[in-house]
Amino acid sequence: MTEAEIQAHISTLSLNVKLLPDARFMDQKCIPDVVCAVAECILEYVAKNPNTEFTKNDIWHSEHAQILITTSFSKPNLNEQSAEREYDKFFGQPMRLLAYAGVLKLNYHNGANYYIVNNAEILEYIASREYNALVFLNAYLNKLIKDNRLSAYFEDFFNKQDKTTLKALCDKLDHLYWDNTAVQGEYEPSRIYNKIINIFAKMRGKRGIVRGFLSKNIITFSEIRYNTTNWRDKKKDRTMTRQEFRNLAGKEAEDSTTYLHYSIEKAKKFVRKIEQNRSEVHRFSKYSPTQAHHIFMASEFPELADCPENIICLTPSQHYNLAHSNNNTSVVDPDYQIVCLLCKLDSIEINFQNGQDDYSLKEFTNVLNTGLGTTYFTSTMDYEEVKYGIIKKAYYHDLLDER
Repeated sequence: MTEAEIQAHISTLSLNVKLLPDARFMDQKCIPDVVCAVAECILEYVAKNPNTEFTKNDIWHSEHAQILITTSFSKPNLNEQSAEREYDKFFGQPMRLLAYAGVLKLNYHNGANYYIVNNAEILEYIASREYNALVFLNAYLNKLIKDNRLSAYFEDFFNKQDKTTLKALCDKLDHLYWDNTAVQGEYEPSRIYNKIINIFAKMRGKRGIVRGFLSKNIITFSEIRYNTTNWRDKKKDRTMTRQEFRNLAGKEAEDSTTYLHYSIEKAKKFVRKIEQNRSEVHRFSKYSPTQAHHIFMASEFPELADCPENIICLTPSQHYNLAHSNNNTSVVDPDYQIVCLLCKLDSIEINFQNGQDDYSLKEFTNVLNTGLGTTYFTSTMDYEEVKYGIIKKAYYHDLLDER
């Protein structure tokens, strides 16, 4: 499944709010990590029979959801009465959006909404990684604003990034809901459309909206996550040492270690599936990898720990003798790190040339900038330009920021 195929599917939808039956085409819990998690729970539920019909409650009270949400998300038990209303939204809202997007098919009978999987490929794409859920939501919401003639207001805001254009955009979105849906509360529309604005802002590398005001900084994943772990997206202050930053991250991450572990293991599984049991360095089947290695160590760069573009498949010998010299896993060999970066770039390009979008070159440039402590790499670079930058780093360390 590629981004182009996602776009092709989305282009067939009609999302004119005036013609939709209710206001549940987008909601507060329709954010990347939640949509990704709910998609995963649905796939697990229908694994034995893809044509299984299910309700929101079936997914909510499924065994996989219980494990995923309470253990990995560190949230209350799914049967906790005090959390019932929250979980009703957590599962119900993304499922309604997926139905509007044609990924699920909704039927109402016996006093409840029943769903079946309508597009398994897209559902699997969304469930495979949080970034894919973001790509899907971005495409879906772009179609939504286009069908409701709001694109110009968004473009004006993202071009000018000021309070005036933000207010004009918010006023227009308020009336989209007030004039066409049952959402009539004074502040109710903003609880929904703030998510839309920030999803677009994240994809564009722009400022968005925080607590009703223009954000001071570019929107990161933390602003659009339900399972907020702000430490993973924090930018290191130039006055802080890397060790001080690690200590801060570790302290703030104490309550989020289970979710981080889940995210890392999911990312490793994702990479292993793509690379089909081949080392990404030698690429011959006889060199079977058993190690999913962080190119930039998770302890050093927690914000990159669950990014597939920072994970490479290696054989045990490559991992313990070359990536970590003399089996010292607390240190990464800088020369072999460059080899891993070049090989990972090859993997990303090969995947793209094979007609897939499993990896993101844009995310890889973010990995490079973060791990190498530079701003050299940009999202507009092609593969050869990125490769040149990595080689430049290997041979001319002091010239990396000179283009």
